[in-house]
Amino acid sequence: MIASIRDGRLTRFYSYWLERKGDRRFPARRDIDPLDFPYLLGHVMMFDVLSHPPHFRVRLHGAKLTTRAHYDLTGKLLDEMPDAEQRAVVMDRCESLITSGEPLVIRRARILDGASRAYEALWLPFSEDGDHVTLLLCAMIYENDRMLGSPHQFSRV
Repeated sequence: MIASIRDGRLTRFYSYWLERKGDRRFPARRDIDPLDFPYLLGHVMMFDVLSHPPHFRVRLHGAKLTTRAHYDLTGKLLDEMPDAEQRAVVMDRCESLITSGEPLVIRRARILDGASRAYEALWLPFSEDGDHVTLLLCAMIYENDRMLGSPHQFSRV
């Protein structure tokens, strides 16, 4: 999967996640320390997985992402995301990750401020009990207004 990641910060964070999970399928939230990845702070969203059917509460909506999107979802349910198209995309990613448990790299674009903004995102699952995904982390890096290949590329490990 590392070969499919284009942004060096995301590659570095994926290596960190692999190191923290060790021989387990998933690391737990307590296994990571935000001070270990200052190069990504502001670009991170964390989602608590709530009940079945799944709902997602945004534990953290990074400052750089909130500035770019013009809204802050920290502490809110994902259902409250004002951009309906992006909400559907993010909901699909969250549901897919709790089902598969596999990290995912996405390259996509969305409309922000009237322009298409390309981004690359690394989605990683976490588990408090080692079996069920209880937390999702998405590190999202926007490109400089250029598309990365097709607008809907993704790959699994």
